[in-house]
Amino acid sequence: MKTYFCFIECDVLSIPHVEPLMARTDAEALEEAAALLQTHASGIAAHVLCGEERIGTVRPDPTRPDTDPDETIGV
Repeated sequence: MKTYFCFIECDVLSIPHVEPLMARTDAEALEEAAALLQTHASGIAAHVLCGEERIGTVRPDPTRPDTDPDETIGV
């Protein structure tokens, strides 16, 4: 059985928050990561890994139509 982990990247901490996921498939892991990201107000990305393999990254929906989701947030 695969074990998925989600690393939540945020704009207020330099160290990502790590959560294990209950997903059984890559698609479920990405969906679970998207839901988890919504629970972190300062979250800017959720990176999903399975072992050494990076499955993908999800980002929150932009709050403004002119917001670039890949914009680097300065500290």
